Amino acid sequence: MKYGSSLLFFIFPLRILAQTELSQEQITEDFTIFKNILSTAHPGLYEYTTKEKWDSLFSHFENEEAKQLRHSGDFFQSLCALADHVKDGHLIVQHAKMDTIPKLFPLLLKIIEGKLYTDTNDHGIPIGSQIISINGIGNNQLINTMLKYASSDGFNLTKKYRQIETEFGILHYYEFGEREMYEVVYNTPAGLTQTIIVESQDFERVGNRHAFRTSHFSLYHNYTDKARYYQERINEKWPYLYAIDSINTLVLRVNSFGLNPKAFKSRLIALFKEIRKKRADNVIVDVRSNNGGYRINAIHLFSFLTDKPFQQRVSEYAITSSLPEEKYLLHADTDYQQFFATYFASAEKEGDGWVLKKDHAKEAMKPYKRSFKKNIFVLIGGRTFSAGSAFALNAKNDPDITLVGEETGGGYYFHNGQFSALYKLPNAKIMVRMSFVKINHYVTDNRIAKGSGVIPDIEVKLSVQDLIEGKDSQLDYVVKTIQKLNE
Repeated sequence: MKYGSSLLFFIFPLRILAQTELSQEQITEDFTIFKNILSTAHPGLYEYTTKEKWDSLFSHFENEEAKQLRHSGDFFQSLCALADHVKDGHLIVQHAKMDTIPKLFPLLLKIIEGKLYTDTNDHGIPIGSQIISINGIGNNQLINTMLKYASSDGFNLTKKYRQIETEFGILHYYEFGEREMYEVVYNTPAGLTQTIIVESQDFERVGNRHAFRTSHFSLYHNYTDKARYYQERINEKWPYLYAIDSINTLVLRVNSFGLNPKAFKSRLIALFKEIRKKRADNVIVDVRSNNGGYRINAIHLFSFLTDKPFQQRVSEYAITSSLPEEKYLLHADTDYQQFFATYFASAEKEGDGWVLKKDHAKEAMKPYKRSFKKNIFVLIGGRTFSAGSAFALNAKNDPDITLVGEETGGGYYFHNGQFSALYKLPNAKIMVRMSFVKINHYVTDNRIAKGSGVIPDIEVKLSVQDLIEGKDSQLDYVVKTIQKLNE
């Protein structure tokens, strides 16, 4: 149902799910644990925010902000805002588990040039309509308030935007609470300003519609069944190939490195055997949805694309030999002290930490005996993170490979990773996931600004018109480039 200019959303009262009420003592206890974990163990705490600034942030929270907090939801917002100052994509503050998931804002959105656009034509709103406001809150404020919930390396925004798109409904709830109805003001692609009242929807219902996003580009790939396309192309974790016969090109899509390494390498051997069999002139490696996993899988993939030994890391750094606040540990990759004693056995003590200059994976970083030696393009984007970004950096360092797309979510010069631990704060039940090793990357171009991700050689962004047409603009750019090479 559409309405003209109105403020009808005020009619529908705000409904807040039951939150845990916290005393000042409980907030202080949880915050002290959070602060201790960061200050005693995070290896890159002062990379982007000085110690003086951190002292000021901590002091402000303890002496002023904490006194205004009453519930776990408000405390969660505050911790997310603090964690955002670390600028570490592997540092994640997770909301306490909810007994029931609230109904959510229902529209599926896409961020283009910092603005929100509809990614489906649900509720009769045309695809590519620009969201002007939701319940009177404008586009810029909506995005800016959600940035703190999405972590990324450095000053990168592409990863944050991709996460906000995917999780918009729940992030809107974290920030503004639950509503039965939402007033949405939007501009259609034809330039008409419209207002509509939409009802909130169950989490499952919103999630089930994710497969129907236009930005998955099913029509561009000649799929009329969007659900089938989503399962076969977007949701598939194992590497797979598809052909673009008109230009004798194979696309190798690798959506995850979080797979059994032995089985992953076997899959790669079979896929590159197929590539040789088909005598492809070009290979396009698509890691735009690859948010990481096992580093060795990224190394194996790159070994099939190069004819010379390569390098990923120059050093690794840790500032603690023991796990802080172990009482509140929920899960860890392994025993930290055992990990530190083994992994950092040859490290040198420098200042407040230990520096490891030996790369444990060095022997694996050499070309596969039958690597692909023709034209190689790599598609990257904001979801390319962690081991996915490490692979992209290897490609960036290789002058024979062309990177196309958007800046990766993983850092260019360094990232934090290797050992991951999940904590649970005892009172608010908020969870904090943190990695304990700062990894300095091998790079060949030092002109890139600190705080950037891996920058593509050729930047291609999705336009609003691309979204409306369902055109995969980044892949389309490579296809047209190859067509020109063939002329």
